[in-house]
Amino acid sequence: MPSFIDLVKVMFRSYYRTADLSEVSEIQGREFGFQFFDKEGMVRHVGFKDENELKSYLVSNVPSHVYYSSAIYKDPTSQDMDSKGWLGADLIFDIDGDHLPTQNCQGVELMTLECLSDATEEVSKLLDSLIEDFGFSDSSIKVFFSGHRGYHVHIEEPEIRGLTDEERREIVDYLLLRGFSIEHLIRGNTILIDAGLRGIGGRLASLIHESDPELLEGLVNRDRPSKHLIRKLSSLSTVISDKLSIHVDEVVTMDIHRLIRMPNSLHGKTGLRVVRVSLSDLERGAEYIVERAIQFRRGSLTLRLVKRLPVRRVWGEDIVGDEGSIVKVPTYLGIYLVMSGWGELVD
Repeated sequence: MPSFIDLVKVMFRSYYRTADLSEVSEIQGREFGFQFFDKEGMVRHVGFKDENELKSYLVSNVPSHVYYSSAIYKDPTSQDMDSKGWLGADLIFDIDGDHLPTQNCQGVELMTLECLSDATEEVSKLLDSLIEDFGFSDSSIKVFFSGHRGYHVHIEEPEIRGLTDEERREIVDYLLLRGFSIEHLIRGNTILIDAGLRGIGGRLASLIHESDPELLEGLVNRDRPSKHLIRKLSSLSTVISDKLSIHVDEVVTMDIHRLIRMPNSLHGKTGLRVVRVSLSDLERGAEYIVERAIQFRRGSLTLRLVKRLPVRRVWGEDIVGDEGSIVKVPTYLGIYLVMSGWGELVD
């Protein structure tokens, strides 16, 4: 009898036979990396001349995880990074629910819609900053659901590909509000805190308006803020920084050789598709995005829970049972529970 992994590989292979790989730009210049269901480690420094060659590899080898480089190289197959011939790298941002300091995400062991909703709000904050503060057009930004707990944001514009790791660090520092001080927004008689301003000053004004409208009024209606107002603002610096900072994975953005999940690949731990999402998709919420990412809808699986689930509701499905309980779940959810170690297939 075939093992559960064998069954999953059959489903993955079937998917890749007809998968749309058109979101993978400039294939011939990118390095690819793969992890497999039945092998340890990663196979990397792999290159392909076109979409057909890549698809043939996926169908023949059926990897559990597929990655490609944010960088473009002259020779992506070289084993030596210095010999690859770096030509530039896309600007990549990673927002993962695991790293968010929210109640829904702290200590989460299973992917929940509540935690993904928090990640969805965080990526919306990132997009606002990229468009309003940095001047990127929304058409230049690609957003992908990662297939698990978060999102990847890609900017492939030629003018940003030459940014060094230090220049990318400056972007990260801005998003994280590293070294932020409210005093920087008060320059003589000029107060850069106003809802009509773009950037941090505008967002800060909106935040102050929600928590202390009188404070904002005192700032706007004075030629120069009093020492009392400045002290009051300064006391809020930490709270404001926590609320306005955008929790991106700084290592991912700074790494000009980074491997990131390939668009439209399948996530080996969840079976969900790394699907591109639009601004309107984000507005429709986490449940809608997961629905778009589900690939294996047909049928159901009967599982034995090998440990008690920490939550009752997973991906919008109620699962009632304790360790050892037998449960019947949709195929896509069964793949996730088995591959992440919460259940085992019942013969």
